[in-house]
Amino acid sequence: MKNLLLLAIFPVVISCKSQEKIDLATLNLNEPIEKISSFDDNLMIGIETVEYPFSLLLEVEKSKKYSFDGIDLEGQRVIFQIDAEKLKTDSITRFGGGHIDIKPAKNSNELNEVLKSYGAQNKIYGVRIELKTPELQANILKKLEAKYGKGTKNPNTDNGLYWNVKAQNKFIFYAPDYRRLIILNNTDLSKTCYWDIMNGSIDFGGCDNEKYMASLMKNATKPEDVKEKPAIKIDKDWNINGLIVGKTTEEEFTKSATNKRFERMTEFDGATGKTSEIFYQNNYHDFYFYFSASKNNPDNLKENLINGYAINDFRKVDISFENGLKPGLKFEDVVKLFDKASIIDYDQLKFANYIEIKKPPYKVTLNFNDKMLFSGMFVK
Repeated sequence: MKNLLLLAIFPVVISCKSQEKIDLATLNLNEPIEKISSFDDNLMIGIETVEYPFSLLLEVEKSKKYSFDGIDLEGQRVIFQIDAEKLKTDSITRFGGGHIDIKPAKNSNELNEVLKSYGAQNKIYGVRIELKTPELQANILKKLEAKYGKGTKNPNTDNGLYWNVKAQNKFIFYAPDYRRLIILNNTDLSKTCYWDIMNGSIDFGGCDNEKYMASLMKNATKPEDVKEKPAIKIDKDWNINGLIVGKTTEEEFTKSATNKRFERMTEFDGATGKTSEIFYQNNYHDFYFYFSASKNNPDNLKENLINGYAINDFRKVDISFENGLKPGLKFEDVVKLFDKASIIDYDQLKFANYIEIKKPPYKVTLNFNDKMLFSGMFVK
């Protein structure tokens, strides 16, 4: 009778245990991917350059599995960072701007296939937590200050703070301006420098920024070694080589002289499995085109329209502009070329390393390198 009773309650014990939340505040951030995620959730893995360009990202949407020091994170997006050798380059990732190449990971085979393709490890080294509400931001901050004391003011943002927790080999970045908490195991990272789009450049003491950026891009093709640079002309309306954003079809692009060395790629909606976007990538020249996918038939090239393009490194192309822009212009000189009203968040430019120009229904993002020289662009 005792054995029967044990068998009856055993499944209940297992069921309760499976509901325990993973406390992200207690992770060492060197855990295997399978330990901190579940294929029961909607897992997406790949590149998202605005979030962070130099590592592979594993995104978990709307999971009920996570907490932070007792705070329930249900409904918050959680993103784990994974070290990936092939992303230590200026190819599709160097200057951000919005490149996305994310795929569903429904099982271990799909996960391992992506890890292998990027030379990535099967473990995490960081976590990025979405902080959607002011209430959640305030509660998270209280937890951080209770555990680590008052943080250091981030000089690059209005409300950002950071902690260098040497005893735990951790960097912690509280970035409420961008609704993020970012925690990294810095064992294999620079101990003196850090950069991402949401925190800007941070000097922990003795930072050599030039060497640091070079380490992030150690596998990059040197611009001086790039051959057969494509000729690009941007007109006053931001059209490129006569290809018009919002009008030119995919078929017209494929037949144009611009279409050289491009590889066609597709992105899928994780929930529906339908094609969500089509893009063409020329990684060698850091040159990309994006297309909206036809709802009726995304394989019909006549129905897919260009909805953006990116040129991430002007040193790898031969580019000219009709509006006075030139590669290598200083940030302040580029600002002078445009009316204040045409610049998005003009008053926040002192915190930015990019400029966004209104071009309804799109916008133009002008990117600048670590010396604040005009170095790349993105239209979408």
